[in-house]
Amino acid sequence: MIKSLFGKIFTAHIALILIFTLTLGLFLSHVITEYLIESKRDDLYNKGIAAARFLDAAFYNEKVLNELIDGLSELSGSQMFLMDKNGMICAGVEPGPRPREGREIRNGQNHSKHHQKLLEKAKIAFEQNTPCSWIQKTPQNDEDPAISVVIPLKDHPDVALFMRTPIQGLTKTSSAITNLLLSCLIATLVLAAVLAYFVSRNLTKPISDITKAAQNFAKGDYSSRTNAIGTDEIGKLGNTFNAMATSLATIEKNRREFFSDVTHELKTPLAAVQALTESMLDGVINSKEERQRYLSTIVKETNRMNHLINDLLDLARLESLSTDFKNEKLSLKDFTDSLQLKYSSLLEDKNLHFSFFYDKNITHIITDIRYFEQIFANLISNAIRYSFPDTIIKITFARTSQLFQVAVENSGHGIPEKDLPFIWDRFYRVDKSRSRENGGTGLGLSITKQLVERMGGTITAQSTIDDKTTFKFTLPQMKSS
Repeated sequence: MIKSLFGKIFTAHIALILIFTLTLGLFLSHVITEYLIESKRDDLYNKGIAAARFLDAAFYNEKVLNELIDGLSELSGSQMFLMDKNGMICAGVEPGPRPREGREIRNGQNHSKHHQKLLEKAKIAFEQNTPCSWIQKTPQNDEDPAISVVIPLKDHPDVALFMRTPIQGLTKTSSAITNLLLSCLIATLVLAAVLAYFVSRNLTKPISDITKAAQNFAKGDYSSRTNAIGTDEIGKLGNTFNAMATSLATIEKNRREFFSDVTHELKTPLAAVQALTESMLDGVINSKEERQRYLSTIVKETNRMNHLINDLLDLARLESLSTDFKNEKLSLKDFTDSLQLKYSSLLEDKNLHFSFFYDKNITHIITDIRYFEQIFANLISNAIRYSFPDTIIKITFARTSQLFQVAVENSGHGIPEKDLPFIWDRFYRVDKSRSRENGGTGLGLSITKQLVERMGGTITAQSTIDDKTTFKFTLPQMKSS
């Protein structure tokens, strides 16, 4: 059993070519043979019509009639004689079982063993007084294949001219042509087989290349790429595979970097907590103020670890599709007031200000308050973290007939255009050193995007270096549950 795709395609091509070649050969052989036989019959028929006119004129002169029949028989290459509808041989040579066999017949002699057969075939011609012809393609009894023509004489309708010529020569010609044609078809088959080999190889080689790259990928080699690229279907598959490989390689790189960062982020506060705790246990700290400072640092580092762990848990919960949403009525005024209060200390540290814009007709929205606040927490935290000091963070609320839209805009270093497509990826950081200094984990935007999409919305980002960065998200108008 053929297992390889190349073998299957090549075998299928060869089988189709072979079937087509044999079918075409048989068809052409049949057509050529039929054409030669029909051409010979038409020729014999036309010669018989002409001969019948001469024989009709010399019908009463026996000597001239027989000489004329002999001459015309030689010229036409056929056996020829006259016979009436009662089976009487009037003149000529009665056809025997083989070409050129026969005997001279005197007027009035009849009842050869061939007469009844000829009369049966010629009955219609006598009854309708019209010429007719027939072909015996296979040997019957002791007679070879032949073409026969019967033509009633115009002035003597009870007498007809019988002509018979063998088709053995035609079949030999047909066989010669068929053999030549068969040789051409065999040569064509060989060339087609060679062509099928290269076509099959060209079809399967890219697939083999993609398979090899995929196998390397499965082994963890994310640098593997395929050369099977192009504009056809397989080429597009290769392009897609390479794009997927690049994306997965980027994700894997970010994942490795993230775990390295997580290890560092956890190790640093753990080391600090351990050092501070050991110092306190060893009795090194004596003053109350210093002990209080140590305890505050321990709480701060613990909160830092807790924040990282919570982000990881949120991400795991979202990816497991186990998040349930509960739609409730949320007052925009209460919400904006809570934002102002919640982030007041962080705003004061960098002398930042919130600026809220929304239509006064928008008094409330229906959404899952907990997750809506989490979306805002991530976006506002990023805006504060990466804003230049002494700037304004602009927050805009808008509503259409079916959507609720929110935009958060800040002024800061911005996000390079090449990084914008990847900021939603897990573990991705635009500026790794600054993110670490500011306490970012690389999970906030990924969590935000998944929350927005799970709530049926969309989120986008636009940024200009050292200028404005705007995050916009839309949520569908919901009914209270």
